[in-house]
Amino acid sequence: MREQDTPPLGAAAGLPSEDSERELDVSAIEFLSAEDIELMAEADVTPPAQVLPPRRRPLLHMGPREFGTLARAIFMLALCGFSVAAFVVQLLRHKWIVGFVGANTATTHERNRMLIWIAAGAGAGILLALALWAWGRAKARTARVMRTARLLSPFILPAFAYPLLRVGEWDAFPRIAAIAVVAVVGELCFRMSVAEILSARLLVARWMRALGAAWARLLDRARPRLSPELILVVLGAVGYAVWMSVYTIVNHRHFTTMAFDLGSYNNMFYNCLHGHPFRGTAVLRTGGNWSMLSNHAEFTMFALLPFYALHQNAETLLVMQAVALGSGAIPIYRFAARRIPRSMAWMLAFAYLFYAPMHQANFYDVHFQPFGAVFTLWAVDFLDLRRFWLFTLFFVLALGCREDIPIGFIAIGAYLILAGERPRVGALLCVLSAAYFVVIKFVVMPRFGQWWFSDMYKDLYPSGENSYAGVMKTFITNPVYVFKTLITTEKMTFFLQTVAPLAFLPLRRRLLWISLMPGAMFTLLTTGYSPTVEISFQYVCYNIPFLFLAAAIALAMMGEGRAARARQWGAVCAMALATLLATNVWGAAPPSSKFKGGFSNIGEFKRITAAERQKARDLRELAAMVPKNAALAVSEQEHPHVSARSKCFDLRDGYDGADYILYAENTGGFGSDAAGRALASGEYLEMARRPASKLVLLRKRGR
Repeated sequence: MREQDTPPLGAAAGLPSEDSERELDVSAIEFLSAEDIELMAEADVTPPAQVLPPRRRPLLHMGPREFGTLARAIFMLALCGFSVAAFVVQLLRHKWIVGFVGANTATTHERNRMLIWIAAGAGAGILLALALWAWGRAKARTARVMRTARLLSPFILPAFAYPLLRVGEWDAFPRIAAIAVVAVVGELCFRMSVAEILSARLLVARWMRALGAAWARLLDRARPRLSPELILVVLGAVGYAVWMSVYTIVNHRHFTTMAFDLGSYNNMFYNCLHGHPFRGTAVLRTGGNWSMLSNHAEFTMFALLPFYALHQNAETLLVMQAVALGSGAIPIYRFAARRIPRSMAWMLAFAYLFYAPMHQANFYDVHFQPFGAVFTLWAVDFLDLRRFWLFTLFFVLALGCREDIPIGFIAIGAYLILAGERPRVGALLCVLSAAYFVVIKFVVMPRFGQWWFSDMYKDLYPSGENSYAGVMKTFITNPVYVFKTLITTEKMTFFLQTVAPLAFLPLRRRLLWISLMPGAMFTLLTTGYSPTVEISFQYVCYNIPFLFLAAAIALAMMGEGRAARARQWGAVCAMALATLLATNVWGAAPPSSKFKGGFSNIGEFKRITAAERQKARDLRELAAMVPKNAALAVSEQEHPHVSARSKCFDLRDGYDGADYILYAENTGGFGSDAAGRALASGEYLEMARRPASKLVLLRKRGR
């Protein structure tokens, strides 16, 4: 809601008008039922003399409106006391609180003690309310109680938020639903508290506003020389890059990465660097140059090759991905800081850095969707600044990450047109993006072969049309059926996990719903392929840039002025709370037992063991025995460590065409079963073995 659309502050926002500081009796206020939690404590005009109360009015003789105001204030303070007491109990009894909240396990004695504590807390809140009402002049004491309740309302949150920080055995859906509820309630509480601080009618509120003003003056003095917020965001981006680089490498050295997809990308980068573009023998062992274009159009690989050339190894790709994702905080901050106060913009940037879905996607090997998300953020930032050459550079880099990235730019162009901001630029963006998508997806890629990815929409195929075109026909002609496929627990969980950490900001304006389109196309609308609706896979990166850009716009659209500032801070604080709760469960800073990456439950980060170091040494030694031009088939988890060679097959798919076989024993479907068949066939001989790490190298007869 823009400032001009808001009612007078004294009439709805619970704040005194800027041109009136007169104290009035609460009984003279006209309350709005829809604004109960935002009710005003005083009117903006002096009420008629006949409605003013006597100097001392007995509690039982006060007017109904004043009594209702006092009752609500008492209830809010009682709830604050209840929550604080419950929070103290949770801290003192933290050993059993997880089981109690998750499975309602507690003895009768423990429950009785808890009841005594929370009853005492609620009673203390009631006593505080009555003491505030009884103290001082009768004229404004009810208003004082309500103002105090509004100022202290965030104390309602700890008892409900703390159990969500504890990692219990909750399913994902009830936990994220609870986080969403806490975020919504938290926004109301933070908004009321900030409104009281800005109005500064209470002594404590005046102190808090003065402290905030002093901090703002300190930052203003530093800004002519530097931007403290930007420096903080850059440091956060660097911290993210370092943290994720280190621990994705540690995860890799635990042998939890796979041939699909880290090994295949390592092999494809190596081949591209050595003159064989788009050849990936882990995926298409018989394919030649450019054959992987049947899979994805990832032309940005050529721009990233100079970095890969510095150290031709899978770990280089992990570092590149972490650095790229960390850098995305900078364009988010810059884009937001041009629209909202910088103190809010840096909080939005840090919400991005602590965004749990991005953490999990970062730990699922290496993919081009994360690079596409970051290049999109930089492109939009430069487009917003009207730096067209830089925009063109990042626009091309983003499009080159995958054939489906243009869908996001079509959404951006549609927003510019419908919002009336830059319709010509938006129309050009839509045309260029749509043309690229159609040419690459339906003209270029089919010339190199067909792939299975359209099967992700198989439940949306019309009869006899197993293609993207058929899926589009279903979207247009049968939207009710499409809607039915959306209503599943898995998809609702995924949706809440992506938007609840942002306190639902991208949903605040109907026009911003466009930001959901790119992600929904490749996640929520898919059927029959579960990774697209799990935050531990790369597909969640289709959502990330658009949700954060929409959040910045939603905050800006709340308007200007004191009431708008209270709404903005309420939403930003709720976003910070929801992000903290979500990343504590599903994020990597620090990781919890629920932290995943792809199909694997990673859990807490652990040190590399001596056995894993020995295995890495043995693997390098055995791989060095294989000529560089020979075809090597490697078991799934060992493949990423040795795939920087021209022909490196995934042994899980068989050993056909392999000159050598390198595998870890007793890994079953990950390759050792295929190696067992190779030995039994008599085609291969054992060449070397490392008993400590259970690694075996086989050589084909005649080599």
